[in-house]
Amino acid sequence: MAKSWLTRTKKKFLRLHPAWRVYVILLGLLVLYNEVLIYVLQKLKWSNIYCKEAGCVRILLVADPQILGKTYDTHFYAGLANYDSDRYLAWYYEQAVEHVQPDVIIFLGDLMDEGTDSTEIHFEEYYTRFGAIFPTHPTAQAIYIPGDNDIGGEGRQPLNPIAKRRFRQYFSERPAWVINDNLTIYNINRITLEMTLNDPRMVDSTGSDISDRYLRIFVSHMPVLDVPSSFTYTAIHNLKPNVIFSAHLHISQFARTHRSRLKTVHYKPLSQDKRTAYKVHSFDLSYHQDTQELLEIIVPTCSYRMSVPDIGYGYAAIDGTTLKYTVLWTTRRFYQLISYVFMFAVPFGLGLLYVLYKFLCEHCRCQPRYERLPK
Repeated sequence: MAKSWLTRTKKKFLRLHPAWRVYVILLGLLVLYNEVLIYVLQKLKWSNIYCKEAGCVRILLVADPQILGKTYDTHFYAGLANYDSDRYLAWYYEQAVEHVQPDVIIFLGDLMDEGTDSTEIHFEEYYTRFGAIFPTHPTAQAIYIPGDNDIGGEGRQPLNPIAKRRFRQYFSERPAWVINDNLTIYNINRITLEMTLNDPRMVDSTGSDISDRYLRIFVSHMPVLDVPSSFTYTAIHNLKPNVIFSAHLHISQFARTHRSRLKTVHYKPLSQDKRTAYKVHSFDLSYHQDTQELLEIIVPTCSYRMSVPDIGYGYAAIDGTTLKYTVLWTTRRFYQLISYVFMFAVPFGLGLLYVLYKFLCEHCRCQPRYERLPK
């Protein structure tokens, strides 16, 4: 069956005009590159993080996937756009998990594009799709925190109590996660202004501060240090974070500042130039703790639909008291899609030129021809 189909296809291909044969071959090579080779080549650029300590904790950070919904986009190609976006997210997530072999996977909010306003039926469908794109890992602890697209609460869009309860029901959001004796992760929710008020592990039975015996990570959808408030000061004073991971801005940045200078925080690009794009950055968390210096890392979006050119996943490792961090950059899918538009536009444009040429030829033949009379 397959052999006969190949034979028929080969005969049809050989009957094509030579120009069409070249076009079909080029189109096939483009599809092979865009849908297979480019992903493999991109993964080869990713950096590995090597740990020295036995209790090293590897963390995969997923920011702003915002899987597309059905309500906002009503274009005729919406179904195809959703399919392509889901496929892109799923492929790179699978490869990132395989590369990192994480102990913890943290989703930093904005999991869905229409999470706040979706109906129960649509949300159930989106939740199922989300699980298919980002399946749970058998050996990794998954942490989910909400973003403004999940529960509202940014700008003119008020916090949606129904969406807030629904997110907690489906994604088991918690105020904190104890990963091991050396690491605790706190959910610092700048949208709802909720957090763990204190951690009993930070003091011993005599009331003495023993917070330096383990590391503390803040996770927040919105950056914590950019707009300091009483909520920010309370969280930092009570829980004393060693590092903060956030999202929302869709780009890779970081900030370091002393706790007494929160009002002068300036974020700088992180791994956004060719020289440092795949660099593994090291931060001494014990130094930050001793000097009361705060460190916040903003993880870039992993979705190509967020109108930013550079997209990827965050990869962190807590190796003793050292934080090692790099970005697993992914390909710019829009460029691949534009190449398809151009490729299909070429025969269409040539076809128009051919029709115009035939029309002009016919039009010229209709004109009367004047010949010279013999002398």
